[in-house]
Amino acid sequence: MSLYLKYRPSDFDNLVWQDFIKDTLRKAVANEKTVGAYLLCWPRWTGKTTTARLLAKTINCLNPHDWNPCLECEICRDFSNESLVDIIEIDAASHTWVDNIRELIERAQFLPTKTRYKIYIIDEVHMLSKWAFNALLKILEEPPSHVKFILATTETHKVPETIISRCQRYDFKRISQSDLKYRLSYIAEKEGIEIDDESYDYIIKNSNWWLRNAISLFEQLITDKKISYQDIVSKLGIISSEEISLFLDKLLLKDPSVIEIFDKIIQDWKNIKLFFKELIFTAKNIAINRLKTGESIENYIFILDILDDYYSKTKNSLDENTTFTIAILKIIWKYENTAKNENFTPKNIVKDNNKESKNIPIVQKIDEETEIRISKNDIEDIFDFEQKEEKSQTNNLTFDINLFIDNLKKIWAKWWLITATKSSNISFDNLCLTIKNSNNIYKKSMDNVENFNLMLEALWLMWFSDIKIKII
Repeated sequence: MSLYLKYRPSDFDNLVWQDFIKDTLRKAVANEKTVGAYLLCWPRWTGKTTTARLLAKTINCLNPHDWNPCLECEICRDFSNESLVDIIEIDAASHTWVDNIRELIERAQFLPTKTRYKIYIIDEVHMLSKWAFNALLKILEEPPSHVKFILATTETHKVPETIISRCQRYDFKRISQSDLKYRLSYIAEKEGIEIDDESYDYIIKNSNWWLRNAISLFEQLITDKKISYQDIVSKLGIISSEEISLFLDKLLLKDPSVIEIFDKIIQDWKNIKLFFKELIFTAKNIAINRLKTGESIENYIFILDILDDYYSKTKNSLDENTTFTIAILKIIWKYENTAKNENFTPKNIVKDNNKESKNIPIVQKIDEETEIRISKNDIEDIFDFEQKEEKSQTNNLTFDINLFIDNLKKIWAKWWLITATKSSNISFDNLCLTIKNSNNIYKKSMDNVENFNLMLEALWLMWFSDIKIKII
């Protein structure tokens, strides 16, 4: 038997987190003020079906203790053995049609054989058809005195208002982290499992705060009566928390080496989706802590926005590694662009408040290789250099790669572009600057209009004009 079924609450005292609901229901049973129909709503795996079963069992228990089922009487034993015919559980997904509900209504007219009340538990009730709901409506409005209905749904908006209005509604809430940990520690103690705090945190985060998921993952990770975080890292191919923190720091610093780190993670066959999930959790927690201390969280919000967006895109992407690579590139590019270029105006850009500002020449692609041309006249319309008449002829100039890179830095080119340029094999011949790079990621990052124009600007600072650039 799975641990989830083994430790499924058998009374209200063991029902996790839903204190208001269980206290209200227990009082109703104690005061004999139960109603004919209940509707238990909202998140999955928060205890709706379990609560329905506990309510049905408690109402019919022959000897309740503190308004919990005694678990010892004939009714409780038969219910546990699934031999109690007066408490009927129905999965609406497989009993969708009106004929199913008509049969239910017909059988509901008969008195219970053993219990005080015949109780119908209809799970995922939103799956019923329109005609089935219409058939159910009348009996919910005026149920026989010996019948009660407990409906459960994860999608309340699909349940007709006419049905909702005839039920006593209870909205469940997602279980808190502390209650999840308490329940897992209870199971660990009962089973004699040794587990560390890091493992608890990992299980809870990756269960989406759903108890069934948490217990299932807990059970999956048990090895020789023990769960350790190091074993989790090894088993599931995840990255340690220290490595995740380092990766996040490099993202915040716009360090292009994160691409190399990411390539290494891929080569080591780590679980990429788990890695980015942990990265998102880490960034979120740091952002919340910084917010509490009054520190800026702008960069963290931007990172979270991109990572969350691209994480969702992996569901439909051809290659999730490429999708995540794009996310990293976007973070590096955007930060560089935002942090350094947002309020920066290069001295060599002409601004005329009385005229519409002119744009950098548009890059055009020619043939199969990427190449652009810019004329001296076009440049002079944009850049306001002193002593333009003293420029030497381009043909007499010598290309200096170091000076070219220095100029890229002077005009606030992105660090990503500078790093890619440094790693490239660059040659200059016959007024053509050829940039070769075997790294496809570097090559693609350089191959866009903005980066071409930045390189042209760096060349113009070296007195080059009428130059052709190729990325191959």
